[in-house]
Amino acid sequence: MSEYISGADRQQAWMLPETVEDYVSEDNPVRFIDAFVEGLDRRQVSCLEQPAATGRPGYAPADLLKLYLYGYLNRVRSSRELERLTQRNLEVIWLMRRLSPDHKTISEFRRAHRASFKEVFRQFNLLCRELKLFGAELVAIDGSIFKAVNSKARNFTLDKLRGLLGVVDRGIENYLKELELGDQPGESGAAGAGGTRERGAKDLAGKLEELRGAKQRYEQMLRQLEDSGQTQISLTDPEARLMKKSTSKDSVVGYNVQSVVDGAHHLIVEVEATQQGQDYGQLCRMGQQAQAMLQTQQLTVVADAGYGLLNDLKAAEEAGLRVHVPLPPDKMERAGFYGREQFVYHQEQDTYECPGHQQLVRHADSRQDHKVYAVYYHTAACARCALRARCTSGAYRKIKRLEHPEVFAAIRQRLQASPEVFAQRKALVEHPFGTLKFWRGQGAFLTRGCAAVNAEISLSALAYNITRAIKVLGVRALLACARQLRPCLA
Repeated sequence: MSEYISGADRQQAWMLPETVEDYVSEDNPVRFIDAFVEGLDRRQVSCLEQPAATGRPGYAPADLLKLYLYGYLNRVRSSRELERLTQRNLEVIWLMRRLSPDHKTISEFRRAHRASFKEVFRQFNLLCRELKLFGAELVAIDGSIFKAVNSKARNFTLDKLRGLLGVVDRGIENYLKELELGDQPGESGAAGAGGTRERGAKDLAGKLEELRGAKQRYEQMLRQLEDSGQTQISLTDPEARLMKKSTSKDSVVGYNVQSVVDGAHHLIVEVEATQQGQDYGQLCRMGQQAQAMLQTQQLTVVADAGYGLLNDLKAAEEAGLRVHVPLPPDKMERAGFYGREQFVYHQEQDTYECPGHQQLVRHADSRQDHKVYAVYYHTAACARCALRARCTSGAYRKIKRLEHPEVFAAIRQRLQASPEVFAQRKALVEHPFGTLKFWRGQGAFLTRGCAAVNAEISLSALAYNITRAIKVLGVRALLACARQLRPCLA
């Protein structure tokens, strides 16, 4: 007698359910995918438009869209793997009604309808908005680098190309010297020495030809960059860029994905893959997109110091965004000297009055860290001032004034009054990025070009939001609400 649990006899006849419907429970998420796609407003999703009446009928775009949603919801992005699911996964067999398109058809659908995935993402967010899943009061904005289909070895910057040309030139020079030495007559050695010398010369000539070919390619890329005004070129994905990670000194060729996350249930409001390596200048644009989606004029926005571009912050404040962004500290005050607050600005005279009651006058403006400063100082007054040791360690004290100091003043006051608001940033916006990259395994794109990777990140964000909504409401409640509210969204 066996000591283990025995399996059933494979020859045993079983009365299995007669329909595939019986294999899919009422609270299975695949039922929501089916109902959601079937209820989409076809006027708002371009891939669902009525096909032409001529030609051989193809697969319905709605069915292929369902397949992609199921795949991204279950960490399957490969078109070949999606094809296999249609043949062996009962949930997919139910969802596709036993249709089994080949991987080429599946992949071509994503390529041909890239823009549609962003439209579907926004349609689901419209549903979430009607279901009051968005708090529409507090959002967090951040960027994260996702790897592109392009290695660092196939990415070239101006400095890298110039360095490679220098290496190639030295290599060519060395090979030419070796060839020249090989041509010089030497002592007659053993038999066969001449053949060995001839083979060595051929090897050197071959290597020399390879280096000359590489030099020609590098020079062509260098001219292309100089003519276009760009700073780098990628060979596999021409639109990918070399970017430095903020958490380390390492760099990766990829895209900077900007995300806006709502504070109520951590749902992604907006997402976009950009070629910009830094977050400067992204806050106002992404914040206004969130305002439009959430239908609110006033919105509190938290972001890290990487978004501290003055003109962008000013535009955000004017657009009704209450910004919470940490500002650089007063270095002089931290060093034990008089802080900026000890200097009084007189607007009519455009001067600063120092703690020693001397007037610092304006000199040439300066530019630093994407900001323009007006510079004030008075060298003669500092030279004879009794307070100089408490004011500066140099010969005189400089005061730098931003173009719009009232913007930074308002943000600084807001941060000091409500520090708990900014403290929510990490828990809000970094959680979705961590889920997409490490739990769903979607930290690297499979496609090339901005349009294609934006389709990918839209699908990833949509799958994330569907999962969050199911966690909050449950499949049955979400399904019922979607059927009830769908006429309001159309």
